[in-house]
Amino acid sequence: MKPTSTMGDARGAYFEQLYRQDADPWRVRQRWYETRKRTLLLAGLPQQRYRNAYEPGCGNGELTLELARRCEQVLASDFSDQALLLARHRLEAAGQADNVTLARHRLPQDWPRTGKGVDKFDLIVISEIAYYLSAEELALLAEQAVASLAPGGSIALCHWRAPFAQRILSTVRVHDAFQHAPGLHCLVRHEESDFLLGVWSNDARSVAQKEGFA
Repeated sequence: MKPTSTMGDARGAYFEQLYRQDADPWRVRQRWYETRKRTLLLAGLPQQRYRNAYEPGCGNGELTLELARRCEQVLASDFSDQALLLARHRLEAAGQADNVTLARHRLPQDWPRTGKGVDKFDLIVISEIAYYLSAEELALLAEQAVASLAPGGSIALCHWRAPFAQRILSTVRVHDAFQHAPGLHCLVRHEESDFLLGVWSNDARSVAQKEGFA
């Protein structure tokens, strides 16, 4: 399926309506499934602290809040203005808004520019969004993520596996795009019947190797 502005507009309208109807459409604040999944993702990150993170598809900001606690700066984006408003309220209520910048991005077109005086990201988290993209859009997204990753940085992906009406790509295909991306090394692969979680880096060393005891 070829990426078009019409596809992007339709996706944007879908998410805008979704968040206007329900501030937490996937119950990310209420379900143990979602809490546990976030905990596993955060535990899989190979660094305790990060300097500059990017989280596209931030939704209502629940994962954004946890990332803000581990990162000096977070750029979080979404298709939906309403989702960004909800994320802002969540961060402010938790006293964690000062180090987070929120932006409206449509992927892959609006992937943030890095280089030439703009810092690259040492953490990129792509969670529950990439299966909405076409194959061409996914290929570009993976290319952009690798190109904007700082030396030693991490890319984390986490995606639901079950079929649903809006899905374009399978979760396996999404994660394979990063598994086979030039210059990336898989540090974490966690597989369950419900979701896949993976972490890649342009540094092949494990956490133990980086700390000098392996």
